[in-house]
Amino acid sequence: MAYIKKTVRENCLKLKETSMTFEDIYNIVFSFKDNVMAEYNTLMGPQSVTYKEAQDNIESISVAIMKEYGTGEFIGLYAENCVEWIELFWAILRSGNKPCLINLRQPVAFSKGILDTLSVKLVLCKDECPDFCRDSLSFEALLEKGRKHNQKDKTDFANEFALSTSGTTLKEKICIYSGKEVSCQILNILSMQEINPGLVETYKGKIKMLAFLPLYHIFGLEAMYLWYSFWGSTFVFLSNMNPDNILYTIRRYEVTHIFAVPLLWEAVEKSLLRTIATRDEKTQKKFEKATKASLKLQKFSPAVGKVFAKLFLKDVRSRLFGNSVRFCISGGSAIKESTLRLINALGYELYNGYGMSEIGITSVELSRRVCERIEGSIGKPFDSVEYKIGEDNKLFVRGESICKSVIVEGDKLPTEGFFDTGDVMECDKRGCYHIKGRISDVVFGPDGENLNPDFSEDAFTLSEAEALSVLGNEDNSKLILVVKLSSQLPHAKLNSLKEKILMCNAELPSSYQVKEFYYTLNPIMDSMAIKVSRAYLRKAISEGRVVLHSFEEKPNEENVDEDSEIRLALRELFCKVLRKTPDEITDSGHFMNDLGGTSLDYFALVGEIDNRFGITLGFESEQFGYCIDDFERIIKEMIS
Repeated sequence: MAYIKKTVRENCLKLKETSMTFEDIYNIVFSFKDNVMAEYNTLMGPQSVTYKEAQDNIESISVAIMKEYGTGEFIGLYAENCVEWIELFWAILRSGNKPCLINLRQPVAFSKGILDTLSVKLVLCKDECPDFCRDSLSFEALLEKGRKHNQKDKTDFANEFALSTSGTTLKEKICIYSGKEVSCQILNILSMQEINPGLVETYKGKIKMLAFLPLYHIFGLEAMYLWYSFWGSTFVFLSNMNPDNILYTIRRYEVTHIFAVPLLWEAVEKSLLRTIATRDEKTQKKFEKATKASLKLQKFSPAVGKVFAKLFLKDVRSRLFGNSVRFCISGGSAIKESTLRLINALGYELYNGYGMSEIGITSVELSRRVCERIEGSIGKPFDSVEYKIGEDNKLFVRGESICKSVIVEGDKLPTEGFFDTGDVMECDKRGCYHIKGRISDVVFGPDGENLNPDFSEDAFTLSEAEALSVLGNEDNSKLILVVKLSSQLPHAKLNSLKEKILMCNAELPSSYQVKEFYYTLNPIMDSMAIKVSRAYLRKAISEGRVVLHSFEEKPNEENVDEDSEIRLALRELFCKVLRKTPDEITDSGHFMNDLGGTSLDYFALVGEIDNRFGITLGFESEQFGYCIDDFERIIKEMIS
């Protein structure tokens, strides 16, 4: 670890002495010639790529782009996380062009609009691009073109890239970053590692980052990739997003660092508690005592507490991440305190962080004291930014690392001065900040009190729910709960589920208690989103795409008919494309996350569905489907 800390200090000093452009960052990142840059698994077994091998591809591709497509333009980059994404990103910059990072989890209408706004004519991808992507070229085609040229030909680095926000605001918003802002973001790591050495802690002398977060998100690009490539770390790529595969990959490749959204951490908590609930009473009490004891010991001595966790929670840890994980960050949205407590109790240091597409990553709770970690603080602002709490307790941010400009609905706006995040914050006595919600989500209670739905939402832990959201009703005067259930959930379970909801609700202060409860069989979030957007859900309810039912209302039999002609045909097509048997396909199983499909498999499935039912599935948000339940609903709507 001492060697890593020294490398970080030296590289930060080198960067400070440059003009802090993307070319300067590139030269430092790819100075680690012999270091393994990436590890991943294929049908041929484990594979690895060194920084030198990646650099050779980058130089070949960049020359091909420059000679055949010119310079000075925005070029789209369309791919899930893979080695090729990294190589294409740097190749576009090195060719004198600017990467436009296409968010694969956004509604396609957003992506189309962004490409139009930036006048993107060419899109690069790993394999094949969807139809909306204009002229496109695959990685292999570009590499072949590049090898016909002299890869050492002089090119002029571009110094900008564009990425879009998550789309939860339902507005087209593009953020432009230059090398200066990104360099200032990277330089934050210098003081961060001094506060918490866990950021650069190794296992068997190595740092291995799980490449879980999408590289086209600011969290994935800046914190996961750029921070850790800056000292030659290894990135472990996933072959698919199946939960079992994620855990296997972490253990198999001895991953040391995991940065993820709350969705992952809360899914781990939910799965673990569900498993524990199936055990006998003695085992349940033993687990509960062990997690409580672990936190108590960690408060007294972090080292002793983690040794205790390794010994007394050995079986649980061996089925989760194993013993290599050293440092974890949750970011992207608020995380439940219960999740923070459980993951930390297991001996995995999980910290809460904060950032946005417009401002980058601006703070992370870095306290080594577990009692402070589990409070949910997002820490203090990094050296490159300044926080200010303004009217309505909204957080305003300014600094050197926030994006240089924002394009909203086609209009370019500067980001000088303080940026209004729209998040409601509180600052504690340590000077650390706590997210209290978004100002747009605030509900106005009957006594005039501003109510944050997140506070109420955290109270509902429902294993039967695929997703849930607490939000304001139509006139934002009271809180309602919407629970997404599987169509296969027996109607008899609705009563017991409602009882559980009422028990959770009773634990809340009266002003924060939910007044109306509904369930739905329709998706309450975009199929490619990583979190529930209340704005999206409100729009879906108003347009009738999400139909709400009271818990006394019996589900429409049409929705739960497992043997309907459409459902049987869809199961057959899922089996054909995924090469699985019918008993391996569940009606609510996500095509990629649960069933192991790839993006190419998905496009093949859509083609099969089009041919079978004589329809044309678009890629607008309301026509996205990722499970049999989704596709059945979409097909019925289109046929009718």
